[in-house]
Amino acid sequence: MKHTNQIKGFNGSKLELAERIGDLYYDSLSELLALLSEKIKEDSEADLGRGRRNLANHLQECASSLDIASKEIESAWGICSPYVDEWLKNNGKTRE
Repeated sequence: MKHTNQIKGFNGSKLELAERIGDLYYDSLSELLALLSEKIKEDSEADLGRGRRNLANHLQECASSLDIASKEIESAWGICSPYVDEWLKNNGKTRE
């Protein structure tokens, strides 16, 4: 794993990236957060294996928080999904 300051293929600012991620439909955002949680958890396990217990603990807490965030935004999607679907249908739009 190699950490970087930028995401290859994305030339915008971190603020723009956050805004674009925040504009995802909540079910897609939930999936992204769950995947990020898993990645951070893997990093935690790798660092624990290298004897970096303190770092691993913080990464595990981060992964847990991301998992909670994923579940909360999935619940939010459950609330607004019928309204989004109705709006899309009434306006001839699709989820793209």
